[in-house]
Amino acid sequence: MLRRQLLRWCTAVAKPKRLEGVVVGEILKLSSHPQAERLNICEVAIGDNMDPVQIICGAPNVRQGMKVPVATIGTKLTLRVPNPEDATKTVDKVVKIKKSKLRGEVSQGMICSEEEMGLADSSDGIMELAADSVVGTPIADYLEDTSSTK
Repeated sequence: MLRRQLLRWCTAVAKPKRLEGVVVGEILKLSSHPQAERLNICEVAIGDNMDPVQIICGAPNVRQGMKVPVATIGTKLTLRVPNPEDATKTVDKVVKIKKSKLRGEVSQGMICSEEEMGLADSSDGIMELAADSVVGTPIADYLEDTSSTK
């Protein structure tokens, strides 16, 4: 019940622009990163008319078959980071998602936690979406649908 209320509130106050470019994805394949034991290489479906993308992820709860929020290339996320001038405080930092290499492997997006999308102050891993979530659905629409149907 509390989670539903939180999602309803987050959907109401989250600016649609903040979540623009974040879609429902499905982890099709998962393998260990050859150069980093805490990282995984994920093959992720992000839409019907799109090829799966490779995303490097270090979250402890990532697994094959999960439905997850994916920030696609070009998405701008506002992250809370430690304030360099005062370690007891945080500041907002806008990060643009781009194709990059992590330890020699290409990453074409970011699998997100609730914290990274600005929906929670902290999180223990990536956000797991309902198994029946439709791949490619904008995450703002997903959050709106789940908050209004429960």
